[in-house]
Amino acid sequence: MLIDQSAATFDKRFTKKLRIAIVRTNYHVELVDNLESYARKTLIDAGVKEKNIRTFTAPGSWELPIIVKKTAEKKKFDAILAFGIIIKGETLHFDLIANEVASALMQLSIDYLTPVAFEVLAVYDKKHAETRAGQDGNNKGIEAANAALQTLQTLYTI
Repeated sequence: MLIDQSAATFDKRFTKKLRIAIVRTNYHVELVDNLESYARKTLIDAGVKEKNIRTFTAPGSWELPIIVKKTAEKKKFDAILAFGIIIKGETLHFDLIANEVASALMQLSIDYLTPVAFEVLAVYDKKHAETRAGQDGNNKGIEAANAALQTLQTLYTI
């Protein structure tokens, strides 16, 4: 598994204490598995202990916010990574789900002062999803992990 070499570096004295939740969907399982796998590797490479990374599964993207909310309420995790894939169909369903999930996750991040890295990929076709959740350095799981770590690092200096 290749990880983007341009990824940020973090002080392992900081990252070894972090607890990270991954909330992911069961749709497009292979691609969401890739997002989670690359995020986990990025977190572990940055110094987060594997035992401090927990995964919770939602049936679909629509259910992500309620699981993220319950996770944030528990105050057990420093950051939450949200993974899902929504592929556009022939109706407005795609737009409604993508917009509402994005809005809800942003609001939860603000309400609970917990970084929620948003990688619910809203794409026009499966090829676009494969590009963003493939097995290479372009995988958005890497970006989610690094964004969460960078946000935590900044928050802890304020």
